[in-house]
Amino acid sequence: MSTADCGVNCEIYDVIVVGAGVQGSSTAFNIARKGHTRSLLLEQFQLGHTHGSSHGGSRIIRSSYDVQHYAEMMPEAFKLWKEIEQEAGVQLYYNTGGTFFGHPDSAIKSIICHFQQLDLPHEVLSAKEANSRYKFLNLPNNFICVVDKSAGILAADRAVKTLQSLFIKNGGKIVDNCKVTSIHPGDVITLKTDKEDFKTRKIVLTAGPWTSKLLVPLGLKLPLTPKLCDVYYWQVDHPELCTIGSSSREMGVFSQSLEKNISCYGLPSFEHPGLVKICPHRNIDFDPANCEDRDTCPELMEEVKQFIETYLQGVSSSPSVKECCTVTLTPDEDFILDRHPKHHNIIIGAGFSGHGFKLAPVVGRILAELTLGLPSSHNLQPFKLTRLL
Repeated sequence: MSTADCGVNCEIYDVIVVGAGVQGSSTAFNIARKGHTRSLLLEQFQLGHTHGSSHGGSRIIRSSYDVQHYAEMMPEAFKLWKEIEQEAGVQLYYNTGGTFFGHPDSAIKSIICHFQQLDLPHEVLSAKEANSRYKFLNLPNNFICVVDKSAGILAADRAVKTLQSLFIKNGGKIVDNCKVTSIHPGDVITLKTDKEDFKTRKIVLTAGPWTSKLLVPLGLKLPLTPKLCDVYYWQVDHPELCTIGSSSREMGVFSQSLEKNISCYGLPSFEHPGLVKICPHRNIDFDPANCEDRDTCPELMEEVKQFIETYLQGVSSSPSVKECCTVTLTPDEDFILDRHPKHHNIIIGAGFSGHGFKLAPVVGRILAELTLGLPSSHNLQPFKLTRLL
């Protein structure tokens, strides 16, 4: 029997979170651990699916940010990931160090400034010094390189599963393969799904590229742009220099500031033995209605090949593995963390713009605070809806 037919005795949840990616799973966990055990996490696909932004073996975590409010959030993110690891008894963060390079007057300048302001461990190297220390680099003389001592890899799939397990451990419930088709606001919100109807006093939307479709009938049209990201894995001449756990490893995570409209990032060998992950920052338009019909973009692959030829050495000229994931961009690439302007018991977490995974524990805490009416632990002005309306 569906809750829509069960009259006054039907279960009314305290909170339902829609979307069980890393942000939704983190939010649900933070809500449940605060004692709100009548919490439900809904996912339209099977848990562990590959249609969104949270799947895959690895994501970069780093202190290096050229935007101040994210740089200020990162120390807390590292702390909370460690607490999650301790509570669950699993390793999620692998400290590899990181190299971030570009022209001295590029975003590197702001990154260095924020390292200094926050007193975070780092080094600034000339191109010659960087090339001497890291055999995989081949930087031009007019570049500088910032070494981020805290940077590393998050085990992405494992992190999402861990957050979901902790949510259940704290009394929460997950229902997957359950697509929300409409939201009917009120003091008690009704969610219609393709399985059954659910009722809740509050809802958090963390539905990635599907968020807009759910909000338009509620009078809110957000400028969210779904994008498709290419992910490539490449063979290297010396795997021992690029493999997590190798005593000879030199390669950490790395990223390049924008240069001639080309910018790429990379991670040492982790989920695919002997292969390093090198991907373009740029992405292409994507229709989430066709999430199962995806392929990599030859133009973007050529950009990565050009990046490898220009700035790296000892990396093959063609990828061995090709994958895709999605991101959802806001115009300014800042997150949306706010309440619906009319329906204040509808909370929105969206537009994580390809750099939100590392911050998921902080985002989950903020969205839980918004949902439960608690004082915010952060300045939320950069994340307000009003900047986009």
